[in-house]
Amino acid sequence: MLRLIVILVIFAIFFVPARIIRVEDEKAISFQQERLPQMTREQIYHARVFYKKTIYARHLLLRILRIISRIFLIITATLFVGAVSIQFGLLFNLVPVGMTRLWALSQSDGSRNLLLILASIVGSFGVMTWWYQYSRLLALIEDDSHRPEDLLWTSPTILQRQKECYLFMLVMFLMVVYGFTFLAVTNGIPSSVTPYYLPKIFF
Repeated sequence: MLRLIVILVIFAIFFVPARIIRVEDEKAISFQQERLPQMTREQIYHARVFYKKTIYARHLLLRILRIISRIFLIITATLFVGAVSIQFGLLFNLVPVGMTRLWALSQSDGSRNLLLILASIVGSFGVMTWWYQYSRLLALIEDDSHRPEDLLWTSPTILQRQKECYLFMLVMFLMVVYGFTFLAVTNGIPSSVTPYYLPKIFF
């Protein structure tokens, strides 16, 4: 039962908003297809993607910020997975006992906490950077496609709904990282030297 609850919570936090964003994209494509029946949905989709890429191509700072934000978010996810692996005892099982130093780190609360603190810091910068460049992109889209005749034109209602979904996912992502970090540094979760404690609960 607990496993099902965890799966449903994760689904609600990330997959539902992502699906809403996709559905809103489909609505924008449907609008353009009604106006341009000679074009297929796939052609309209690729044209819209291409136009967005040209916006990034024309604005170097925006493109750099998007790359930096993605790197930060990937690093954050990697650090978080590493911390969870230490907590769950996954690294504990993979590291050979002969590698004494690495084996000790693989079951260290200090290593877990350090990874989580770094994930919180890097994740904060990553989320803020991504949100800034995304907000600027939307502003440029609205400037460049203020007429429904433009393929990139998207209803302000759709843009707002997508923006809210992205914001929700980013905030929840940080809350998960911050929450786990807070519990770890305040000893709110079991020590990583008992690696099978959490898997017994959830799995």
